Amino acid sequence: MNILVFNVGSTTLKYACIDLATGSRVTEGLVDRIGQIGGDATDHLTAARIALDRHKDFALAAIGHRVVQGGDRFAAPTIVNDKVLMDLAKLDTLAPLHNPPARTVIEAMTALELSIPQVLVFDTAYFSNLPPKAYRYAIATWAYSDHGVRRYGAHGTSHRYVTEQALNFLDAAPEQRRVISLHLGGGASVTASIDGVAIDTSMGMTPLEGLVMASRTGDIDASVPLYLMRQTGMSVDEIDTLLNKQSGLLGLCGDVDMRTVLSRRRQGDAAASLAIEIYIHRILKYIGGYFAILGGLDVLIFTAGVGENAAEIRKLITAPLAHLGIVIDDQVNESLRANQVIVDLTDPTATVRTLVVATDEEHAIAKQVYDHLFA
Repeated sequence: MNILVFNVGSTTLKYACIDLATGSRVTEGLVDRIGQIGGDATDHLTAARIALDRHKDFALAAIGHRVVQGGDRFAAPTIVNDKVLMDLAKLDTLAPLHNPPARTVIEAMTALELSIPQVLVFDTAYFSNLPPKAYRYAIATWAYSDHGVRRYGAHGTSHRYVTEQALNFLDAAPEQRRVISLHLGGGASVTASIDGVAIDTSMGMTPLEGLVMASRTGDIDASVPLYLMRQTGMSVDEIDTLLNKQSGLLGLCGDVDMRTVLSRRRQGDAAASLAIEIYIHRILKYIGGYFAILGGLDVLIFTAGVGENAAEIRKLITAPLAHLGIVIDDQVNESLRANQVIVDLTDPTATVRTLVVATDEEHAIAKQVYDHLFA
């Protein structure tokens, strides 16, 4: 059974056709630089038509759309209809870079009156069962009740997938399923789960909160934007650009690519070294905090581009955590190669299992679509 998955960005449309009978990717591709000079498509509607045309000879059972923000309206995969599209439009302000282009594609494909169902899969859904103590901010109640100011999280599709993969790999007993998953890529987040259910996560109302990222600040004093606006006259949009696109590793050392930053660090570059120290320090604070919330830890997971490929980062994170029972085998860590689905880094002396689990959001979305429609 083939499920076509669309993952829409502000200027891109990634797609993959997943055969759930075999778990393999039948096709995958990218419509890039949408709306830009020399790009593959003039707009997202054209991009969607290109992707659909490449699959005109495939027997598709459904189309699954990745949607970043579901707010508190969407806690599960949802079949597209007019009411759903109206509700989805109300969430644009919570994810202005991601939701509007995704909705554009979904609306355009709905207008085509396709003969197969379209299903929305939300990144925030994995966090829909967070307890209020984890998702509420200590802000006036009207901000929450009238404007939805609360923690929604992000990367939920990835965290759900790698956590399930890890638990299946370990075949852990229910009382041994306390998991911390580190999704470390251009965007980065950490989630605490018990028995495959999220109980806390680092990203907040938007993907800006939490860990240091490629160009996002992560956690920062809420007064800093107000201070800069008063001192410099910066506008709201300029502050938004600063926090989301000019900060993080980029702001600290001028580079967003972790490979480059690590290379500069090895060569003694002070700015790159400080950037890595801050990056690791923030991650360690979250691991320690979630260790306390979970009441211990059974599994630590690394995933996404940096988590799966940067042995040096994995070593820097785990080296200070031996007192918590987290110890990795250096030889296995250094010899890990790409395309390995799950690798166990755990040293024999460790009491916590440390795994590298390759994330596959397209496969995860396809599986959720199938389960929603056919299981």
